[in-house]
Amino acid sequence: MGDKESTRDEKGLPDIQPRDYGTGIKMPVEAGPSGPPSFTYSIHVQPDPTKIETTSQVDMDSSRNENEKQVIEAREKEMKMEMIDGRPRDIYDRFTKSQKRRILGIVSYSAIIAPMTSSIFLPSIPQMSDQLHSSPEVINYTVAIFILVIGIAPVFWSPYAGFYGRRPIYLASMPIMVVASIGVALSGNVGGLTGARIVQGIGGSCFLSVGAGSIGDIYRPTERSTGMSLFYMVTLLGPALSPAIAGIFTEYTPAGWRSCQYFLAGCGALSIFLVFFFLPETSHPPLPHETLKREKGKKFVWYICNPLSSLGLLRWPNILVACFISSCGMIDTYCVLVPLSSVFKERYHINNLAISGCLYLANGAGNILGSKIIGPWADKTVIKYIAKRGYRRPEDRLRSALLGIGVIMPLSNLAYGWLLQYGAGGIAAPLVMVFLNGIALMFGFAPLNTYLVDAMQTRSAEVIAVNNCIRYIFAAGASACILPIANAIGWGLTMTICTILTWIAALALYLLYKYGDKWRENANRRYGITARQADEERVEGGKDEESAVVDHTHQSMIERKDEVNAATEQGGSGLDLERSRSTPKAKIAEGKSSTHKTDDGLKRKSTRDLPNVEQVLKRTVSLSGQSVHGGG
Repeated sequence: MGDKESTRDEKGLPDIQPRDYGTGIKMPVEAGPSGPPSFTYSIHVQPDPTKIETTSQVDMDSSRNENEKQVIEAREKEMKMEMIDGRPRDIYDRFTKSQKRRILGIVSYSAIIAPMTSSIFLPSIPQMSDQLHSSPEVINYTVAIFILVIGIAPVFWSPYAGFYGRRPIYLASMPIMVVASIGVALSGNVGGLTGARIVQGIGGSCFLSVGAGSIGDIYRPTERSTGMSLFYMVTLLGPALSPAIAGIFTEYTPAGWRSCQYFLAGCGALSIFLVFFFLPETSHPPLPHETLKREKGKKFVWYICNPLSSLGLLRWPNILVACFISSCGMIDTYCVLVPLSSVFKERYHINNLAISGCLYLANGAGNILGSKIIGPWADKTVIKYIAKRGYRRPEDRLRSALLGIGVIMPLSNLAYGWLLQYGAGGIAAPLVMVFLNGIALMFGFAPLNTYLVDAMQTRSAEVIAVNNCIRYIFAAGASACILPIANAIGWGLTMTICTILTWIAALALYLLYKYGDKWRENANRRYGITARQADEERVEGGKDEESAVVDHTHQSMIERKDEVNAATEQGGSGLDLERSRSTPKAKIAEGKSSTHKTDDGLKRKSTRDLPNVEQVLKRTVSLSGQSVHGGG
């Protein structure tokens, strides 16, 4: 062979060089048919190309040659798997795009059932009050009770979803909803109806918070708003679609309003089927339950906790303010939707229940259009400021919510109230305002909920549950009080009050965007949190859209970065998962937990201890070469 620096040898044949794939491993290359027979280069793990050695393999037996080829093929395949779209493979690449769409579709479909159940009564309230020998006001109170339940129940579901995983909790909750729906359909009095509705709300509410956690599990921060906006678009279609469905069932079926409940039971059964056969577990591994099963040698570990400890997240000012803004938006929306059929029936003489139910579709159409706009817009906003600033700040996506909360929602609500007050513009004008309200709701809710997941990714289901709890409590109050208030002071003044409340929420949104990062940092210092902040982490060249560290929310949540990096350097895989646990207060069927003091005076839990509710929802994902702690 000729000189290594030349491209052809003395005979004019190509001088075949070892291929370097960027890893310091020189791959063997056999000479072509016109070259010397069976002449190859051996493998040398040597990053310095000047030190590459070659040797003749003439006497190499065929079996060893075949083994080398298999090693090369495996390495090439591994290298292809590690790089996706020019970046290292990470936790968000566990599922393909088609799998993510399937997960999003199943979770969104299942999440729509609870909101549908909340408002499916509205067109049939007169018929129900007659059959159950009650009054429309009492039946309307059962709607408020149901809204309250679907707000509170997820606070109980979410901690267990963090411990056992999303999928088992889905399969445990939805059968409760199916059985309770049949119980509602068979109710013969208001007492039985109310009890069955409470159980129905407990079973159906799981997907509202845990579903949002699943979306956060599979989408990285720079694409999360798109996924979250689609999820909430479907969820918010429930209050818009169910009155139309209920109107048709009530008007045209012999069973009347009871057939609506059988329909809901069928929807729940379909959800169970889809989850059981087509929905994988989305939680970032390893799950605490799987770890404890291996450590204790058991097939199942019982976990008992105090779910109300999730409300401790409200100590973080940014979480509290975000929940307040979301609650104001929910109040305005229910003030528009709850009285829609009764007010329009009175003002515009609409007596057909099917037509009355279709009035709610205007709001649903606004939700669809709003989600198509706001999701990509919010994600582009995040990417824009990453490129501009050089690091990601969760509050950046809130800029896209200012238009909906500060302009579209208050003005559309104000116009809606006074149009109803004076009957101006006929039926079309107030329906246009209902449509604009649907757009504004998505403009506000999608960035807000995505922000909560970003800021508390390791407790995503928990923080969404707390948010739902607060806002549905306010929605229940609005559902119960809006008609008496409007009858007392008129629709114009009622919606004016709602408009003022929305502008207060818009001011709070601006303050959250402006000072949210400082509030988080101050809260972390106040509660003794020591964690590297994602939004403060510089990225090389200002172009890394994925580097992030979650805001940890417990004093013992200490990121052991050195341990993770050491594991990576010692030949660990490209994906290392690490959890830090705190002192448990939970109970287990057997065994007691133990703690010991670390050097910094904070308690750290032994790996064999059962974690409490705060532990199971905290996790840190560290990647070789970059950190993806799920947002933050």
